[in-house]
Amino acid sequence: MSQPSAIRNVSFVGHPSTGKTTLVDALAFKMGANARKGSPQDGTSLCDTEPEEQSRHHTLQLSVVSAEHDGKDWTLMDTPGYPEFVAQAQAAIWASDLVVGVVSCASGASFNLRTKMLLAGRMGRGRAIVLTHLDGENADFDSIVHELRERIGEVCVPVLLPNESGPGFSKVERTFLHADSEWHQRLKDRVMDACTDDDLMLTYLDDGILTEDQLEMEMPHAIADGTLIPVLVCNPASGEGVDEVYTFLKRFGPSPESGLVKDEEGQAVSLDPSGTLMGTVFATQVDPHVGRICLARIHAGSMDHSTHVGLANGEGNEKIGGLFRMLGKKREALETGTPGEIVAFTKVEKLPTWAHFCQAGEEGSNVEVPTAPNPMVALAVEPRSRADEQKIGEAIHKLVGEDPSLTIEQTKDTHEMVVHGMSDLHLQVLFERLSRRYGVEVETHLPMVAYRQTISKAVEAHHRHKKQSGGKGQFGECFLRLRPGTANDPVVFIDKVVGGAIPRNLIPAVEKGIREICAKGILTRGEVMGVEVELYDGKFHAVDSDEASFKSAGSKAFREGFENAKPVLLEPLMRVEIHVPTEDAGAIFSDLTSHRRGHVIDQQTEAGGSITMIVAEAPKALMQTYHRDLNSTTKGEGTWNMSFARFAPVPAAEQKKILAAQAEALVEA
Repeated sequence: MSQPSAIRNVSFVGHPSTGKTTLVDALAFKMGANARKGSPQDGTSLCDTEPEEQSRHHTLQLSVVSAEHDGKDWTLMDTPGYPEFVAQAQAAIWASDLVVGVVSCASGASFNLRTKMLLAGRMGRGRAIVLTHLDGENADFDSIVHELRERIGEVCVPVLLPNESGPGFSKVERTFLHADSEWHQRLKDRVMDACTDDDLMLTYLDDGILTEDQLEMEMPHAIADGTLIPVLVCNPASGEGVDEVYTFLKRFGPSPESGLVKDEEGQAVSLDPSGTLMGTVFATQVDPHVGRICLARIHAGSMDHSTHVGLANGEGNEKIGGLFRMLGKKREALETGTPGEIVAFTKVEKLPTWAHFCQAGEEGSNVEVPTAPNPMVALAVEPRSRADEQKIGEAIHKLVGEDPSLTIEQTKDTHEMVVHGMSDLHLQVLFERLSRRYGVEVETHLPMVAYRQTISKAVEAHHRHKKQSGGKGQFGECFLRLRPGTANDPVVFIDKVVGGAIPRNLIPAVEKGIREICAKGILTRGEVMGVEVELYDGKFHAVDSDEASFKSAGSKAFREGFENAKPVLLEPLMRVEIHVPTEDAGAIFSDLTSHRRGHVIDQQTEAGGSITMIVAEAPKALMQTYHRDLNSTTKGEGTWNMSFARFAPVPAAEQKKILAAQAEALVEA
């Protein structure tokens, strides 16, 4: 049974091509988790095992490598560098006690890296940075450290020093052992900033001495508290510095005892192996041979291969199919999982990602978990073959279940199956897996925009429905007044009939006819909104009038009135929040206001002025491919979020274009 103090849960984040996966492979080899040092370039990596990853030579999903070595229970989590796979990085950051940002000296502290380190800081996770590619021709250790301190904070202090930068880089040494280094004193000061031992602090203030044992005792607290972000150096491909990075993580990496996991009351969860089982599924994966795999962190209690689990609210009872530690795609049976450990189990279908679980039949507490990023890119999909119509939905749902930042919906207005993801690449990988795993090929196109419609002036309308074909006929006559209401409100029906002009039992049929045509739409298939319709008079026939007659009369009277009331299309306006490097903010602002009919609501700077946040409203129709322009303008360093704000009238010129395009589409169909 692992003691919490011996557990090291470490995630690796950063920009693509910085060496994250190579570093994890090197550390895994050092720990004996792999018989040879894997490499993403030749397809032998423990982490990049999916064909889509191997063909691109880039990590595309969270990978977990666990091992026991040197008295420690290690779990290393490799994450995708591409920002569109941020949900995978988010899960690894949450599940870890230390987040290691990997920075290539060739590219510097990218915006992508900085946002992930900020995310780790907001989650309260300890952070460290590993510099790679220091052997490059133009690499400069001092300049990259100063860049980190400027962009992430002065809490960044080197704990490993290279012998030199550039091709001559061949070894590293500990800062603590170099009293002549400019970083020696800063390192000690940062460590002592988190010290809670008053006697030790007083002694340090008096003589400035910090022993090796005291450093080992205090540094994990400083990292966990965020008063120190240690900067390390290594070349994972050739091996320089890998041993020193490993030793640092072993000696100074925060353990689950840091108390980072908190319950819904904000209190640190007690790591009691004999207590009630508490855990959270932070990721799910599908293996073609064993089915669904849950990756989970245990907070309290313990579990084994025979444990029955259920949701923390007391619902559900499923026996797990086995308890494992993960070695990339491989699995190794685990006898017992204890607090602080990362485990995997199978054959459980009712625990989605971010589900809190406990022993079946009991109730547990929830813990703080992150909110999944909102997917910004959408494509409508349909099977290329009729034979796949029955299985496409189930297949996509299985894949979406692996990634909280992917969603699928069947649209009510346009009757399309729409898949939402973080980018074109994100969706492309989804469709490749759909083809490879389930044999389903799809056609895609941009989703149709679901417009609404309303009126812009008050009118009166009237319709007489009359049919006589022998025997009982049909008769119903309605008089309506239509006037504009509030654009985003539903249609309001007002009954003003007096004197029995229409029998009371037939008035609901008039309203039903009006609401049905409002739901179907008149100008387009979009719903009618923001209209007050008043039924003020009518006529009926004692024999021929019935519900069907007045339903038809109401519907046709409304259509006539609507078409005469200067109808207006309403388009969905989206609230857009964009985070970009400040040097790109002007171009983003101009694009929104000049090319997308956008209106900027707010603009602020973050991260010491290096990041600008822009909040705006813009039409959904002009934001469907925005991610491409944002990536182009910011060189992939911009992020954005979009949510529905309200409906607003489409400009007259645009309305003509939309209606003409829809009429043309109907003719072609």
